[in-house]
Amino acid sequence: MEKLFLLLFLLLSSALLWLGVTAKTAFAPGTEPPLRIAVSTSTLSAPIIIAERMGFFRDQQLAVQLIPQKGGDSCFNALMRDDADLATSSESVAMFNSFKRNDFSIISTFAESDNDLKLLTRTASNIQHPTELLHHKIGIVAGSASEYFLDALLLMYGQQQPAIQKVDITANDLTDALMAGVVDAISIWEPFAFHLQQQFPNQVQHFETKGLYNLTFNLLTRRADADKKLSQHVKLLKALDEAILYIIKEPEKSQQLMARYLKVPTEEIAALWPDYLFRLSLGNTLLSSLQSQARWAMDANLVHGSKIPDYRLYIEPTALNQAIHTSLVRKE
Repeated sequence: MEKLFLLLFLLLSSALLWLGVTAKTAFAPGTEPPLRIAVSTSTLSAPIIIAERMGFFRDQQLAVQLIPQKGGDSCFNALMRDDADLATSSESVAMFNSFKRNDFSIISTFAESDNDLKLLTRTASNIQHPTELLHHKIGIVAGSASEYFLDALLLMYGQQQPAIQKVDITANDLTDALMAGVVDAISIWEPFAFHLQQQFPNQVQHFETKGLYNLTFNLLTRRADADKKLSQHVKLLKALDEAILYIIKEPEKSQQLMARYLKVPTEEIAALWPDYLFRLSLGNTLLSSLQSQARWAMDANLVHGSKIPDYRLYIEPTALNQAIHTSLVRKE
């Protein structure tokens, strides 16, 4: 009997010891689990990637895990599946999803570009100007910034959309469709346009459309987490602010960091770099863009809904306001 009690005592002691060790290897009392960020593998994500590479998150005593994704749609879906705590996406992704749900918030814009979308044609097609697109087939990614950009271009030049045949093609297949003659032009974002023009320098041309459409790249969270994880979000945005300062001071080193992370030549990053503006913001420009795109999506019957969502309810500035205020106090 004594041996049995001794055996039970040893087993209980071992179990308690194991539990103590496990607790220590998990999160210590008072610490927070790492923020999981679904990040698009794009140059637009530079502030987040550089903040991670340079240790700016660590400087804020913030644990962060980057989860690379191909495109803002995949990032958004990871967020909604709870596979991530934050997601990067364009305002177009936020706009389309706002007609389906209202359980997410935009806490900051961190990148912009007025030259990320391109309209490309084959030189052999002899299309020299957007007004010559009538009665041609145009490849697009339906229900995305690709389609919105094309419609904005047509509107600017007074072209009638019914006279143009849109062909819905996945982003990965658009360039092949153009070169095979399946379509006469394509509306596509970077770096697809850059790759195509590098591969066929004398066979492809693009129209000058810089300034026609201003794309924003934003940080999204689940609405319930905007309050619950506020302190972490503030630290995160302060780290992004440091990363943006580094980008401004060290553009070449920043490009090299991005090239290594994305596994692409530095020359590619350097060629696209001037088209991007990195800064933290959250204001009327984003609000207007969301409203304009929502109106377009409704007119084009791309969404279900009888009225435009109130995007003021989707924009949550608390974390950004606190991060910027703290930064200003520190600089003073």
